[in-house]
Amino acid sequence: MALFILIPLLPLMASLMLLLGGTRWGENSHRVGIPAIGFSFVLSVAAFIEVLRNGPFTLSLNRLFQSGSLTIDLTLYVDQLTVLLLLLVTGVSGVVHVYSSRYMIGDSRYNRFFAVIALFTFSMILLVMSGNLLLTLISWEVMGICSYLLISHAAERPPAGRAATKAFIINAVADVAFSFGIILTFYTFGTLDIQTILAQAEGMQDHTINILGWMGMDLQIYPVTVIPFFLFIGAMGKSAQIPFHVWLPFAMEAPTPVSALIHAATMVNAGPFLLVRLSPLIILSPYAMTFIFIIGAATAIFAGIVSLTQSDIKKILAYSTISQIGFMIMACGLGAFAVAIFHLLAHGCYKAFYFLSTGNALRSVDQGLEHVNHEYHVPEGMGILYGGALLLALIPPLVLFSGSYEYLWGVTGLVSATIGFKIIGLITVFVASQYLFKGVTSLFVHGPKTYWPASGQHNLETQSVRPRFFNGSILTGLFLTTLFAGGLLTLFWSWFANFIAPVFNFPGVALGEGAVENGFPFWLVVSLGMAVAGWAYAYSTQIRSQHQASRAKGRNNKWYILFWNKGYFDEIYDAYLVTPTIKFSNWLWRIIDIKVIDQFIHSIATYSVYFAGWLWQIIDIRFIDRFIRFIGTFSVKSSGRLWRVVDIRWIGNKVGKVAEQANTTGQILKEIESRTIQHQLLVMIFWLVAMTGLLYIMIE
Repeated sequence: MALFILIPLLPLMASLMLLLGGTRWGENSHRVGIPAIGFSFVLSVAAFIEVLRNGPFTLSLNRLFQSGSLTIDLTLYVDQLTVLLLLLVTGVSGVVHVYSSRYMIGDSRYNRFFAVIALFTFSMILLVMSGNLLLTLISWEVMGICSYLLISHAAERPPAGRAATKAFIINAVADVAFSFGIILTFYTFGTLDIQTILAQAEGMQDHTINILGWMGMDLQIYPVTVIPFFLFIGAMGKSAQIPFHVWLPFAMEAPTPVSALIHAATMVNAGPFLLVRLSPLIILSPYAMTFIFIIGAATAIFAGIVSLTQSDIKKILAYSTISQIGFMIMACGLGAFAVAIFHLLAHGCYKAFYFLSTGNALRSVDQGLEHVNHEYHVPEGMGILYGGALLLALIPPLVLFSGSYEYLWGVTGLVSATIGFKIIGLITVFVASQYLFKGVTSLFVHGPKTYWPASGQHNLETQSVRPRFFNGSILTGLFLTTLFAGGLLTLFWSWFANFIAPVFNFPGVALGEGAVENGFPFWLVVSLGMAVAGWAYAYSTQIRSQHQASRAKGRNNKWYILFWNKGYFDEIYDAYLVTPTIKFSNWLWRIIDIKVIDQFIHSIATYSVYFAGWLWQIIDIRFIDRFIRFIGTFSVKSSGRLWRVVDIRWIGNKVGKVAEQANTTGQILKEIESRTIQHQLLVMIFWLVAMTGLLYIMIE
């Protein structure tokens, strides 16, 4: 079990090695990142097998803090939901690392890029494995920092810097609510351990707290009802849900591998994962569930329509991701958490492939158009063609309303999931039938719209390319292949529902009840009728006259402009949030900084000078100078007294006596002096005679 700790540690160690190694790794940086992510993926597969055989397990890392009854342990929790997300994150990240090793060749920040995407991968792995909300918050914030660094990878480009700043600020605003939700959760449950919180959640439904007690006010709330709101606001920021969605289209300024990583495996998937992980707590708040459903549905519809009106491939992909995440959030709001996770996994694999292959596909299309033969003809047998489109349109009802996919919506046993499945399923069938009809007829009759340079001109004119290869066997093969794929998916959905069901073992809810029905397949018949209605609507739209189509386009023009401008969200934010904030900041700078702070500092300086002058006048002149003069006067008077008393009276008497003694001594010395001189002369004469005699003897 301890070996599975390496799943998040390997990307972290790779990131640290690249960061500490600096530019010494150069364009060999991928040789560190790719093996680390590869081993993490292998260990994720091993963890999947372990959970499949023996069920969930917990990994204890360290006790971070303990004070009295407060204990915070860093733990990793691995269950069915965790291993599915681990396979997605490590798998997609591994592919992105390999793709980046060629894509980023020649980039001056090659080493930095691989260090940051390894850290980005670590943060998402830590998020899906975290066993307590503290680790969740840490990984949540590290992910935001990494997204800022990756979006601003080309820092010399101003749009990249603005996009990174926009993403960071919007997520920071949402993270304030997320952090407050975690604090409120700890205040309510007394712990940050996720499994403990989920186990106690049902028993805390009637518990109330006074959130304004520290202010001496009384405001009682039900924390179990309020906590999901704050946590979901944090998820709205990371998953780019309305109104926090505006950062994701601008995040396309990042390199293509980063976009694939953000859209497919990390960042935007954090929101649905969080809702599914905390689903036993989320379902206890009907108001929060309703709010989640409304936000998800509004985002899915709005972003889906916006993606249809955009011409920039980056904007199309960005709003497509926002729309798909909105569907996942909406499914969570309905209680279909298993559907949300299945959608998340499918969308992650699809979007990673789409991002990494779009460039090659576009180049292939450009090369292929140069060799297209323009002499194509409209195929015969239009009835067979329309009939084939109708058969294709009948496949979604068979998959959605008669297969095991329906069981996914009933895993939690919530009635809202059943109702939501019916409504969303019918809408999906109706829309899908129209797209299938238009797709088939535009491909085999009108041909794809391509642009060709006019002879001798620089303008482009639209022409229709009609392929020769259409016949009934191709359409039949397409139908059978699609039906076979639907059958395989049906079997996979059944296994997936059974595998993920233990994650949603909510107290008081019977699993597996709600969506699957026995007896007469009423809803299957209704869905088939809806598919036929969608086909008929598409057919009637196609045969309308050009005049009617033009009038309809004119009536809907204002709506097209609205969605083409992305609902004017950016303009509204600029007009009512960004610009007023900047103006308010400038006002604060003028009022607070210049008129208040600067004047305050100037006043302090002025009064300090005045105070110093006052001190000089009062303390120095009046006190210190007077004290010194007093000391001087006192010293002079004291020295005079001392001179008179000590010098004249005492020292003078002593000196007089000494002088008398000196006179007496002088007379005695004069008497002795003559005697001493005579004695010294005799001694000298004696030694001279002695030396003379000694020399004479030595000479002889």
